[in-house]
Amino acid sequence: MKALLARLIETVRVASRSAVGGTSASDARPSTNVLAERLMGDAFNYFLSKIVPGLMGFLAVLVFVRMIGVEQYGRYAVVFALVMASASGLAGWLSQGILALGLRQGWALLISLALFGVLLVYTVTLARFQASLRSTQVLRFEVARSVGGFLIPVALMWATRSKDYRLMLLGIALGYSLPLFMPIFSRAKTQLKSPRHWDPSLTPAQRKVLNKLWRFGWPVALWMLCQQGLVVSDRYFLQRFTGYSGAGIYASMYDVIVRSFSLLFMPITLAVHPLVMNRWNAGSRKEALQAIRTGMKYQALMFIPIGLSLAVLAPWMSRLVLGKENAGAAEIVFPLAVGGFLWQVCLLSHKPLEILCQTRRMLAGMLVALAVNLGGNWLLVPRFGYRASAYLTVASSAAYLLSLIVLTPMKELRRASSPDRAAASAEMEDRRAKSLVTAST
Repeated sequence: MKALLARLIETVRVASRSAVGGTSASDARPSTNVLAERLMGDAFNYFLSKIVPGLMGFLAVLVFVRMIGVEQYGRYAVVFALVMASASGLAGWLSQGILALGLRQGWALLISLALFGVLLVYTVTLARFQASLRSTQVLRFEVARSVGGFLIPVALMWATRSKDYRLMLLGIALGYSLPLFMPIFSRAKTQLKSPRHWDPSLTPAQRKVLNKLWRFGWPVALWMLCQQGLVVSDRYFLQRFTGYSGAGIYASMYDVIVRSFSLLFMPITLAVHPLVMNRWNAGSRKEALQAIRTGMKYQALMFIPIGLSLAVLAPWMSRLVLGKENAGAAEIVFPLAVGGFLWQVCLLSHKPLEILCQTRRMLAGMLVALAVNLGGNWLLVPRFGYRASAYLTVASSAAYLLSLIVLTPMKELRRASSPDRAAASAEMEDRRAKSLVTAST
């Protein structure tokens, strides 16, 4: 355990040192091809790790809505959103969610707690694989989880002939548990062959790096909690003011349009992220910022035909998801598509704050978006129903984007990218010197 932590800390220290001091072109050139191949391979694996769950999630919504109906799907959506938010915030909202939904005892409470625990273990396990650059293992876990999260609930409901949403929660909890079994057994087998004693002591240098990680990480954890809170806000106010049927209609359309539709933009996000970090750490920081702008431009170009198509096919899309005509559901297809697109743009727009380690500013922007979403749902859902929640998805993402414009320190960003100018001037002087030597000979 200590050795693994030490390796992780050393990796972070080397990365942070390169980000601050940069690396010369001669140092980076020999490994360019190897790095490019590794980035391409990892990006492809991460792309598959998102696409497969996205396709399974799309299929799951279509099947589950038809099997249990929108009312039971609404109950499932509210509880699952609360558990996801709790896992993101380390048990932040689980107790209040249990009180709000009346899960005082019985299977609903036990299954929610089990799902919460499994989500925590699964999330940490994936983070460990990502930290050790084991993208193939991430792909295997995500495929096993997504397939199991679809087949197991279907099998449970078919075997019991029941349409209870709690069977969906149980099946999804088992789906998250499925990929965790093999690593546990293999790790136990390895430890039996070579037993080690755990030493919790850390060196002062390791504590210093962990302190930096904590200062960077705690705003990110709260940022993730607030992001999940946006989903909780929609579903909570809908089930409170319109009932679980309204929440089920909105949640099913949201899961298909926002989550599945957003996966169309994931190749751009996955391709831009490693490129930005690689160029930033290598000292080519203008190229890193240019990659962010290029990624957002490509996202906009992709959204124009996709958004227009969804606007035209909205009635067909709502009928595909719900299995019947629903004019209200058709009305929210386009705003949900716009909201999903804007949140994908947000993932690139806050990248300058992330590489500057200004995660508190990211959190401040997300708090603004959450306030817009909470206040808007509280005021507008009683009057307009789930249509209000759909348009508030657009409003909250726009609020986050505007907050990023205000909160991003442009002077500091330009100052951080100044090594590009120094490198360019040094290269120019080198060329002039070579030309003078050539002329003199």
